[in-house]
Amino acid sequence: MIFLVLCLVVLVLSLYFCLKFFYKRRHLYFASCQLPGPFPWPIFGNGLSFICDYRDVLKKFLAISGPYPSPSRFWLGPRLVVFIKDADQLQTTMQSAKFTQKSFVYKFLEPFMGKGLFTSGGTKHKNDRKLLQFLYGPKYIEGYSVIFEKHAKKLVNVLEKHIGKDYFDVLHYIHDSAFEESIDILIEEKDDLNGTIDYSKIPGYIRRFYYIFIQRCLKFWLHSNYLYKLTGFYKEQQMMVDILDKVIDHVKQRRLPETAKRLVLNSDWTIPTIMDLMTQLVMDDPDCLNETDARDHLMTFFATSQDTQSSAIAFTLMMLGIYKDIQKKVIEELNDVLDNRKIITFGDAGKLKYLEMCIKEAMRLFPLGPFLPRDVLEEFQLGKYTIPRGCTVLLGVYNVHRDSKHWVNPKKFYPEHFTDEASSKRHPFAYLPFSGGPRRCIAQQYSLVNMKIIIGNILMNYSIDCPTTLENLELMTDISIRPMNGYMIKISKRT
Repeated sequence: MIFLVLCLVVLVLSLYFCLKFFYKRRHLYFASCQLPGPFPWPIFGNGLSFICDYRDVLKKFLAISGPYPSPSRFWLGPRLVVFIKDADQLQTTMQSAKFTQKSFVYKFLEPFMGKGLFTSGGTKHKNDRKLLQFLYGPKYIEGYSVIFEKHAKKLVNVLEKHIGKDYFDVLHYIHDSAFEESIDILIEEKDDLNGTIDYSKIPGYIRRFYYIFIQRCLKFWLHSNYLYKLTGFYKEQQMMVDILDKVIDHVKQRRLPETAKRLVLNSDWTIPTIMDLMTQLVMDDPDCLNETDARDHLMTFFATSQDTQSSAIAFTLMMLGIYKDIQKKVIEELNDVLDNRKIITFGDAGKLKYLEMCIKEAMRLFPLGPFLPRDVLEEFQLGKYTIPRGCTVLLGVYNVHRDSKHWVNPKKFYPEHFTDEASSKRHPFAYLPFSGGPRRCIAQQYSLVNMKIIIGNILMNYSIDCPTTLENLELMTDISIRPMNGYMIKISKRT
């Protein structure tokens, strides 16, 4: 009898809490019924569709979301996701102050990046953005361009061993070069790390961290910190974070006495490192930027300057390897601008317009951030639909980049999409390689100059060939878009 009473009590309490849970979320269910989208199963929603090899996630998502207009919806377990892929709707959403808060999934990156510009939101992001904007101004980019050129030359020398040989995955080499370059810009010389860590492993740690991040995003049961901490992923993550934190701490201790002797922001110091500039900001006004903030921004720069930019460079090389006529035009432009010089300066980079068009076109087809999640903190009206508070909005950059309403040849590599005339006529939110609105990446010009110098140096020395075609290139996604079979190219000495 007592057992039956206990069972009845448990049943009543369970029913009460379930009803309370659903009642608090009734606005989500009502909004979901108004939006088009696939049928959601109880408890799991549409999450079961993504229990697959992570390489198939992009294909699965495009198949699920493709038949529905924008906005549409799907459910990941108990979370409502509203998917937006129309340029007008993207503009309305991304320019709204209600959408400056990044999605809850970015909290999965906080052990690594803290609350840097990539992960923070709201007022903190706005204030930090204003504070750090100067780091990516023309004065500093021109100074950094000397470092870009130095490491581009090193990369050319490293690639020399592949001359006349079979196809190889170029991303590994670009990653390693980007790591050394970012170390140079962050702290001046990687020698500061000697005796602390095998620095050659750090690019691998960063790639692994992104893999763990995407696994947490897709497997909704890992959204729970409690369950996640029971997995091997968590132990691996903590090991990597501890190592990277030791690197930053070690370098800060080495450089702080030197930085304290200089007024970096007011001196004639030609190329101060980002570590020095951050340290100076902390010294000037600890209330505005404290040491934890500086650590988070340094780690964010460290991670984002390697993986995403390296991928864009590798994709551009692949496209130039497929389209030899376009590669020839880039070479002709390099010859005209450089006039037999072997160094690409900051000024030269600004004149390489056709190369820039090629890079932008590669980033259109293969965006660094293909899908951008944002949390909705307030109810929002989008046309005839109400986007409810408490849901996640997913911004379809990949989709709008291939929308035939905005692109003459949406599925082709066509650099002429970025002539001045074509760009001026296009919807401002049809091209979002660096996001848009208040959260637009502040390092856009920094990245473009860097990529032009690296790609320009490679093309001055090597002819590129790619074994596939754009139509046969199979793609997958983690934090960015990737080719499923690697960034394969073959090089030969340019005569």
